[in-house]
Amino acid sequence: MKLVLGFWLALLPTMAPGQPALPRAEPTREDRELERRVVAIYRRLGGLTPGTPQARQVAGDLERIGRLYLERGETGRSIELLEQSYALDGENGLALAELTLAYVRVENFPFARFYLELAEQHAPKAPPETYAALGEVYDALNRLDDAVLAWEQFQRLGGEDPRILQKIARARQELSVVHGQRITQAESFVLYADAAVPADAVERVAEHLEKSYNEQSVFFGARLPSSQVVVLYAGRAYFSLVSVPEWVSGVFDGKIRVSVDPDSGVTPLLQAVLSHELAHALIRQASADRAPGWLHEGLAQWFEGRRLTRRDFQSILAGHKPLTFSEMEGLFERPQSRADARRHYAQMLGLVEYLVARRGEGAVACIVRGFADGGSADEILRRETGFSREALFAGWKSWAGL
Repeated sequence: MKLVLGFWLALLPTMAPGQPALPRAEPTREDRELERRVVAIYRRLGGLTPGTPQARQVAGDLERIGRLYLERGETGRSIELLEQSYALDGENGLALAELTLAYVRVENFPFARFYLELAEQHAPKAPPETYAALGEVYDALNRLDDAVLAWEQFQRLGGEDPRILQKIARARQELSVVHGQRITQAESFVLYADAAVPADAVERVAEHLEKSYNEQSVFFGARLPSSQVVVLYAGRAYFSLVSVPEWVSGVFDGKIRVSVDPDSGVTPLLQAVLSHELAHALIRQASADRAPGWLHEGLAQWFEGRRLTRRDFQSILAGHKPLTFSEMEGLFERPQSRADARRHYAQMLGLVEYLVARRGEGAVACIVRGFADGGSADEILRRETGFSREALFAGWKSWAGL
């Protein structure tokens, strides 16, 4: 399933709407070979009756070449071939799934929805994984209705992946608590705001995110591949639904989700939360999603502007043994009290503060990017800072006076 998802998610838009296309290069041997195959298929179209075995065979050939064009980013040519494939074989669920993805790619969501509903009604034969991945694409775009429709088709086709079934349940629950969300398109973000969140607050959130993004992207030497989805909830209905502790006001799960008090406006605390969650998105991008949890949480706090003194560390961690690196992994996926979380966050921030103090911000950014190239944490730390994990841990404890 992981490989299938990798293929489909690679079909997401990489060019911003309105951005001019790059000049087309001279046709390669592969280009000419694909077009030769298309011409050969077109010669077989004459006199075919849709739905016959011969038509279904040609439809399959058109679908396979249409998929190749989709992988190459030639979406217009892909749509042309896939629509011809579907015209010849109305039960070609794979062609319908690929057509849906192609129209998502060009951001023509009405046509994408049209083909998704056709697949639901008329196409019983298709690999269920295609609709699982399609649901992932829609969910990443925060198009929850379409995500649920795709995942329901996954179920109808016999898909039984427990992870996808959990996603369906969660998306349905989320739909039950979000009503009338407004969509705001910023330069680097797409914001979905509950109706109770004032429009001027949404604009100020977008301004803060753009400013923070410009600063953080320079630090990480990375940009997000497409517009980042941000969901602003009026209150904590969604957070209660997914059992997020009361002391948490923001999460990052591919989307930046933040609880907003409609009456308080854009406070410094809200800005800190937004910068924190944005840092998670950029750390994931810069590290190819390999950065360890302590680095994620430490740097996210750093970018929200939080700093602790040695006296703070001694007070917060008094009477408690600091966690090892192994103990810190996956820590926030498990329930914990507010007091425990405060200590753990402090330690993670402390490790980042110590690295910055001893080796500078540039070294920390290199550590993050180093994870994208593979290798163990020890190898990356030694290469970029000269520390092993043990030396980093011991140095931080001494520096913090613990």
